[in-house]
Amino acid sequence: MATIKNIHDYTDIMEAPYNKSTKYKQMKRKERAAQFAPFAALTGHKALIHETERLTEDKRIIDENKRILLDQKLNYYLKAKEIIKITYFKKDKERTGGCYCTIEQSIKKVDEIYKTITLNNQQIIAIDDIYDLEEK
Repeated sequence: MATIKNIHDYTDIMEAPYNKSTKYKQMKRKERAAQFAPFAALTGHKALIHETERLTEDKRIIDENKRILLDQKLNYYLKAKEIIKITYFKKDKERTGGCYCTIEQSIKKVDEIYKTITLNNQQIIAIDDIYDLEEK
């Protein structure tokens, strides 16, 4: 019957002589340690997972009655110059759809040509992307 050797028994090599290379100079400890440093084998994989987990939603369609009401509110809040809550659709740059954001700000001006509003913080929002306007 064959005997099984303990894989953690190094007695056979403990006394073996160390042969230094004559061809290569000895590497510094810091450089040797860098060889065994961990690395990301799947570069960008974690970012891709997070991107896949991120949810987007479709833009909600506003009926004609709500559009008229939003236009009236927009004109009122433009004249009132007060801070209001604006809920608008922000299109996602990388995926289809987007998300609804709410900001509290006052309206600085309405651009009828480009159909946008400019807020006092210089942010520009398309009028068609506005979902709701309400008092703060």
